[in-house]
Amino acid sequence: METAMETKISHGSATKILDAQAGIIEAYVNTMEVIDSDGDIISKAAFDNSLGSLPIPVLASHDQSEVVGKVLTARAVAGADGSRIHRLHATMQMNMETQAGREAFSNVAGDFVREWSVGFNMRPNGSKIETIDGMSVRVIEDLDWVEASTVIRGASPYTQTISAKAAEKDAIPGHDTSTSEDTWDSGEMVKRISNDAEANTLKKMYAYVDPDKDEDTKSAYKFPHHNVSTDGMIGSANIKGCQSAISILNGAMGGADIPDSDVTGVYKHVAGHLEDADLEPAELDKAQSAPGTAPAAAPGTDDDYGVARLKLTLTQLRLKLAQAKKEFES
Repeated sequence: METAMETKISHGSATKILDAQAGIIEAYVNTMEVIDSDGDIISKAAFDNSLGSLPIPVLASHDQSEVVGKVLTARAVAGADGSRIHRLHATMQMNMETQAGREAFSNVAGDFVREWSVGFNMRPNGSKIETIDGMSVRVIEDLDWVEASTVIRGASPYTQTISAKAAEKDAIPGHDTSTSEDTWDSGEMVKRISNDAEANTLKKMYAYVDPDKDEDTKSAYKFPHHNVSTDGMIGSANIKGCQSAISILNGAMGGADIPDSDVTGVYKHVAGHLEDADLEPAELDKAQSAPGTAPAAAPGTDDDYGVARLKLTLTQLRLKLAQAKKEFES
């Protein structure tokens, strides 16, 4: 006899909207190592044998006729402070080419739907019964993950949508903070940040995070521009650090090794700090933004193109000289 697919629902809040173009959503879609409202515990390793089968569909309310997206990647994430609780972190892409996909993304991004569910089939010998605090509990150790769904009401605690954003839009949004005219030593400031610092701390320091790296590691971030105390506390935005970031965006030190789509976002972040300090930020020279990018040829003769390339070279030289002077003076 065929066994019906099971579902486990998760709920939470605190949706963070960055961009809606590509329909990328990050969420904790299941909580593990804790008894859920169905009286089950899902082991932290229960999804491991399913991860090689990604992508799998994202549905609306487990309706198999309503495919709204797909799960791109997933991993188990340990709880903070040594907690036994683990959560299943999933990166999903809604199908923005369909009405259903756009509506599903809008509901999540707008915080109208705040809960998630996973649908799965049990594998043979994939569970066992244990007695915990005098209660019989099914412990699920191995399952066949079939889909993830947006839902209205949940069973699994401690979960939430993390962010809804577009692909290649990973400039960190600007924020209000004090500013400082202290000398700037990027290497020293970064060294002071704990290697155990998590994303919510690191995003206070930097203006860009690489989406292909673990956001809870320093190596995922670029464009540091805040002062850091000797005990690792992130403080005011450093004016020289912000100016240095704009110089790099404009081609200094080899230019900014980030996607073109993120350059403006990084610029707005650091330029905002300078404006808070009543300073006029240097303009963003988009021709210089991507390393190795030459300006488009001006219409007309080869001489026009040669002049354009010469202007680019001179601009880069001026920026490098200015950067060297700043580093020497600091």
